[in-house]
Amino acid sequence: MSDITARIADHLTRSFPAAELADDDDFFELGLISTVFAVRLVAFVEHEFAITVRDEDLEPVHFRSIAALRAFVEGKLSVPVAS
Repeated sequence: MSDITARIADHLTRSFPAAELADDDDFFELGLISTVFAVRLVAFVEHEFAITVRDEDLEPVHFRSIAALRAFVEGKLSVPVAS
């Protein structure tokens, strides 16, 4: 398990202690995503990984599962910051 995956999984475990989530479990299909949780998840990702989630990033595909979040964060971390 990558460090990114572990940090995301830890956050989700604290948010949903009764849920045992696999990397590819779809949060939307499981009914875990609410508007409030979506905002908290974006805030967590920005704070935890020191990245900026832009309006154009707010697509369900990026926040659908642990694996999707990991790929999103990895992609953001690999993009050089424009000066």
